[in-house]
Amino acid sequence: MNTEQLIADAMALPLSERVSLAQALWESIDAGVPEANERAAVTEAVRRDKELSSRDVAGRTHEEVMQAARRALECD
Repeated sequence: MNTEQLIADAMALPLSERVSLAQALWESIDAGVPEANERAAVTEAVRRDKELSSRDVAGRTHEEVMQAARRALECD
């Protein structure tokens, strides 16, 4: 099964099952991040939140972020 088919199958699930799937996937990603990087990641997230809140930088839409991620991973 390829990723596109897997996504299509997942999107066909009822909302509660999609939420459970998303949580399980996120937890598997989070588990792969070394704890030493966690503090730096939180610090960076707080810094970026302050930038966005102050409007010093422009944010991107979810779709823009996903397109950039697909390009970076060569999924497009």
